[in-house]
Amino acid sequence: MTSAKFNTHMKILIADDTDSVRFALRLALEYLGHEVVGFACDGHEAIEKYASMRPDLVVMDVRMPRMDGLTCTSLLSKSDPSARVVVVTGSRTTESEAREAGARGFLEKPFDVSDLDRAIHCALAAA
Repeated sequence: MTSAKFNTHMKILIADDTDSVRFALRLALEYLGHEVVGFACDGHEAIEKYASMRPDLVVMDVRMPRMDGLTCTSLLSKSDPSARVVVVTGSRTTESEAREAGARGFLEKPFDVSDLDRAIHCALAAA
């Protein structure tokens, strides 16, 4: 792991439908000094929790039930142009598709903590 951790403490919402991925993301984000303020299992829940929690950043999976992450990212960025979303995918989603939807960061699974840290940096720089 790199020692170049980002020094800004952020409140982060994790949107992923897999328990083990949510758990791993929480551990990695807390290691990086951030606070995980909530979890969402699908895009609809992510929109609701974003509205009530107002996180600084959303880590968004692409493939989720009810509403996928790209649709959710698009709706979030339309309702709040300052929304910062890092799209995380293990599927065939490309970075350009994620950015078209409004994502400010992109990360492919599998990844390590330094990759997550870089994606967060990108999301902040794109703000």
